[in-house]
Amino acid sequence: MQARLSPPRSFLRGIPVSLWMLALVIGPLAFTFLMSFYSTDGMRILPGFSLKNYARFFTDPIYSSVLLKSMVLALVIALLAMLTSYPLAYLVCFRIRRGKQLLFMLSVIPLWVSYLVRIIAWRTILGNKGVLNSFLLGIGVIREPLSFLLYNRFAIAITLTYICIPFVFIPVYTALEKIPRNILEASNDLGAGELRTFLNVVFPLSLPGLVTGFIFAFIIALGDYIIPLQLGGTQGIMFGNLIWSQFGFAFNWPLGAALGFILFAIAVAVLTLTSRFGTTEGGFLSE
Repeated sequence: MQARLSPPRSFLRGIPVSLWMLALVIGPLAFTFLMSFYSTDGMRILPGFSLKNYARFFTDPIYSSVLLKSMVLALVIALLAMLTSYPLAYLVCFRIRRGKQLLFMLSVIPLWVSYLVRIIAWRTILGNKGVLNSFLLGIGVIREPLSFLLYNRFAIAITLTYICIPFVFIPVYTALEKIPRNILEASNDLGAGELRTFLNVVFPLSLPGLVTGFIFAFIIALGDYIIPLQLGGTQGIMFGNLIWSQFGFAFNWPLGAALGFILFAIAVAVLTLTSRFGTTEGGFLSE
């Protein structure tokens, strides 16, 4: 006879998923949106309805300038992650016969390591006395440490690209694995070479996974504030740092909520624009 579930567990399993979404996703977003209309008086948050937080974003050029620079940098990072992850996923999926699962695990194993540890590792690599400078000094390529490797947008781009690679690799690899091998064989039987098969069959069918990876990388890079804080210096301030500062030492939570919701709206817009490509499989084959 099957054991009956205990009352607490049975109750939790009976709660619809929509209620969990309401409590854990929609509720916090609604509260953040509501707070974005509040105001502050010294160290006090005053409930009410005011558009001055949004007006400050549109009238102060600092916020729009930092947002634009952050979006450009996030776009560059997403493209770099795509250019790095796609060949890797293709190699693991189609070229490697032995040890495929091992290579797949090695590609995603950075996700098992603490986020902060990975940031510290890149500081160790890019620092003036780091691994890279020490190696170049040791072999005589340079005479003094390269200062441009750290505390600028270059360091942010390199580190965030490394962070985003697994998030692009996984959906691309999944999309490549779903491609029926008989389609590739049919393409070869019809006289298409390897390059033409890739351009007309493999790439179009894997494009949804690539777009999904792009979305992940772009949103992660756009909203991150820890890596710019640790590796960016004064040149690497991103929009996420502005939001963090409002919730931190500035103690202007309503303005921080408004900036955060603007960032959320941009993320939703990107998801909306790319949803067709990310959810359509097999819709890009050349006629």
